[in-house]
Amino acid sequence: MTGPTIDALFRARAALTPEAPALADAVNRSSFTDGRVHRLTYAQADRAVTAIAARLRSMGLSSDATVGIQLPNVAENILVLLAVLRAGMIAAPLPLLWRRADAVAALARIGTKALITCGRVGTFNHAQFAMSVAADVFSVRYVCAFGQNLPDGIVPLDDLIAAEDGDRGRPADRQDADDADTRLAAITFEVGESGIVPVARSHRELLAGGMAWRAKLR
Repeated sequence: MTGPTIDALFRARAALTPEAPALADAVNRSSFTDGRVHRLTYAQADRAVTAIAARLRSMGLSSDATVGIQLPNVAENILVLLAVLRAGMIAAPLPLLWRRADAVAALARIGTKALITCGRVGTFNHAQFAMSVAADVFSVRYVCAFGQNLPDGIVPLDDLIAAEDGDRGRPADRQDADDADTRLAAITFEVGESGIVPVARSHRELLAGGMAWRAKLR
């Protein structure tokens, strides 16, 4: 028996309650990263997810390509994760404070094709950090980022949240099948005796983890 994917559940909620609040940034966002404080409804978030997914596909990334994500706790982090899934790709979120050697080792081991980050975290130039990581990982073809004053060679993404509906594309080959049990959604990382170990996660595993966390908050 299979169930809906994370993206299918999100799209269903967006269709049911499009004007309900979906994502909200911390009011002190400007103290740790660039960008305005986002307050997005489900409809707005859904459009942004589609736009980001379309951009990833337009860059030539294929279904099941692995995309590294290293972002602070802002709205873009959630939007990118959902967009990677909507594009039929595999998300690989990285701890924000990982050292360069750790990020390189993890991304190289899973054959990462793209890395998405932000311009800065505090006073640290995280976009430049991502470029240095990508330079050491042969498989990485693109580095994308949100933020200001990005280094040359980075694909900017800020416009995809601010764009009007008419400027938004549709991602090709969107994964609509109810295959939460079998479809790989993400790769997370654990640290064992042998070093950093990638762990494949299905949609159902991520949903189960989210439900368990939600239960603890009640």
